[in-house]
Amino acid sequence: MIELPQRLRHAMQIVASAGFQLSKDAFDLLSIMGEDRLDNSIREAIQKASQISPRPLVITKDFFERRTETVPEPTVVPSVAISSAPAIDIESQIEILADPAKNIASKGSLDYFVRYFQNRFEKMSAILRQRSDVRGARSVANALEAASNEKTKFIAMIMGKRERGGKIFLEVDDLESTATVLVLGEVDKSLYEIAQKLSLDQVVCIEAVRAKNELLVAKSIYMPDIPDRKPTKASEAVNVALISDIHFGSKAFLESAFRRMILWLNGKVGSAQQVELAGRTKYVIIAGDVVDGVGIYPRQEEELAVPDIYQQYKLVAQFIQQIPEHIEVIMIPGNHDATRQSLPQPAIPSEYAQPLYESRRIVSLGNPCEVRLHGVDFLLYHGTSLNDVMASIPDMEFHSPEKAMEYLLKCRHLAPAYGMAASIAPEEEDHLVVENPPDVFESGHIHVVGRRSYRGTLIVNSGAWQAQTDYQRKLGLEPTPGILPVVNLQTLQINTINFLSG
Repeated sequence: MIELPQRLRHAMQIVASAGFQLSKDAFDLLSIMGEDRLDNSIREAIQKASQISPRPLVITKDFFERRTETVPEPTVVPSVAISSAPAIDIESQIEILADPAKNIASKGSLDYFVRYFQNRFEKMSAILRQRSDVRGARSVANALEAASNEKTKFIAMIMGKRERGGKIFLEVDDLESTATVLVLGEVDKSLYEIAQKLSLDQVVCIEAVRAKNELLVAKSIYMPDIPDRKPTKASEAVNVALISDIHFGSKAFLESAFRRMILWLNGKVGSAQQVELAGRTKYVIIAGDVVDGVGIYPRQEEELAVPDIYQQYKLVAQFIQQIPEHIEVIMIPGNHDATRQSLPQPAIPSEYAQPLYESRRIVSLGNPCEVRLHGVDFLLYHGTSLNDVMASIPDMEFHSPEKAMEYLLKCRHLAPAYGMAASIAPEEEDHLVVENPPDVFESGHIHVVGRRSYRGTLIVNSGAWQAQTDYQRKLGLEPTPGILPVVNLQTLQINTINFLSG
């Protein structure tokens, strides 16, 4: 971890204790300022900022250069006072349905790996057998004992996949027996396309014909998938604002847009329709990557405005504490937060984020988790494995993260392929299986806003509050930051507000 010089650390503490944070240009100016001027300059800047109404969150370089102008504030339109917001009179209804992080026990031993895959197979088999077209499926051993040209149906895990010459060879296993399944593209193109999208370690049901040399020729492949159903909706009009990937501490953090969003939650900015949305917002969900972290990727320190993880949480708390008290904040970690990287992740520990927890009431949970708000079931997952899906499955692209999220629902698993970029801890129980189809499935991580409905589930990727980074530029990923999805729980309709354009 890179340490700031003592004089700069002291300066930042003074600014933070006064309730402000420093912009990048102000920090750069302080870095070259002589020690004899530093304290007086800071105190003068704080005094200037404190006299401005509305009080700014950020002290910029302008305050130190004795200019009279300040950072332009967003347009304030006539709005209802926050004291009359309908959400104030709505009683909170939060049920925590599943927080697997509380049951983390992995020791990384071979026994845990064995138990993990046994549990995954058992859970996925039970889900598959709920399908009418899978009932009666038997074991791989039974399939191998079938007579030549006899049809057989079995449940198995994909252990290997080879594609060549219009053929796909699947190595499958049901934890007792193994077999090879052949998928012929020239015979059934749609089946071939299904096989192309199969992920390693995924559990499926296969209908096949017994051929020579113990080879099984596939005729149908059944994904676990979620059933088509009607979602549960709330009995009253109450909104949920979906946030993820704030990345506070990064030089690319869009502080002005994020500040406008906080002002909107307070009913102070926006059109009449947008202010009405704010007045009915009862919940804010933060789906991970609250801060940019330290040491997450090589040379990250070059892209940090705040190179101290403790300071990142301390300063972002100043934003979060300005969310109105009647709004409930629910938070899970992401891969940039100060907790273990392997899934499932425990909640962000107070060891690092104590100022955040002291700033206001926060429901802090692990990643992934399930919560129920006014009867509507939410599956919250930061989305680390979405990169793996896009890298290994055909027709998946960064600009449509909702397609990858739909794929995870079809798999009924949040990280089907073991051993890829998304690290998975070998727990005794596989907590990443989607046992209960959600009404709303929220992820982030990709930094692109996306939404779609799939079999009664509203899928939302909540974008980011960070501009494009050098790493994203190299990947060809163009984020859509500063856009806030707001879900009406009574209708499950989404409104989006672009805080970069305001």
